[in-house]
Amino acid sequence: MDNRGCELNLPYPPVEVEGKNLCYAQLLQKDYTGKNGEMTAVTQYFYQHLTTKACNEALADELECVSINEMRHLEMLGELIVLLGGTPVFRTTEGCVNTFWCGDNVQPTQNIKKILQNNIAAEKIAIQNYRQHVTLIKDPKIQAVLERIILDEEHHIAIFNKYLSQLP
Repeated sequence: MDNRGCELNLPYPPVEVEGKNLCYAQLLQKDYTGKNGEMTAVTQYFYQHLTTKACNEALADELECVSINEMRHLEMLGELIVLLGGTPVFRTTEGCVNTFWCGDNVQPTQNIKKILQNNIAAEKIAIQNYRQHVTLIKDPKIQAVLERIILDEEHHIAIFNKYLSQLP
């Protein structure tokens, strides 16, 4: 772990694919910039870092670290999308509608308990989405990256649960 413990001391697999596949790229687009995707996680946790700093510096530092870790996930997913032949734009497809990523995805609450509860719920949704994509994507190289990201997301839940348990 790093000095704050927000990152697992495990290597990431190489960001590689077996071949181009636009269907896989579209699936990953949801993880990349969907409402519950990595772009939302990066901005949500950074916003929370800024707004909690004055009242809970340790949590704020942890949120900054987790935000940076989520940015690493965002980068890996973007690289996978490119390797699959897609374009890593900040949009996703919900049904038949293209939806661009929007700052409205970031929840503006400043209540620490609510922040932690929302973060735990968001990480659980992300894990569920990744597990679904591991099942749908038959490329073992992509599956390895997604499985490693899942480990980080599970670790983030443990971090948020730790802070939640310390609240009165």
